[in-house]
Amino acid sequence: MSDQPPSNKTEITGGQLLIAVIFMPVVVVWLILAARIIWSASSNPETLDNIEGLLTALAVLTIPVSGGLAKVFESFGKD
Repeated sequence: MSDQPPSNKTEITGGQLLIAVIFMPVVVVWLILAARIIWSASSNPETLDNIEGLLTALAVLTIPVSGGLAKVFESFGKD
C-alpha cells in the first residue's frame, strides 16, 4: 500500500484543451449576441420589428455551439 492519499486533481488531455480553446470564443460570441438581441429588442421597437435577421444569425451560431457542447460532453463523459 502507498502512504500517499489519493489525488483529487483533474487532468485535461491535449484534445480536450484544443476543443476548449477553439470552442470557447464561439460560445462567448453566441452569448453576447443573444444578450445584445434581447437588450436591443426590449429597448427599441424598431429592432423588435426587424428581429428576423438577428435571430437568423443567432440560429447559425447555434449549430457550432451545439456541436462543440456535444464534443465536450463526449470527451468528459469517457472519463
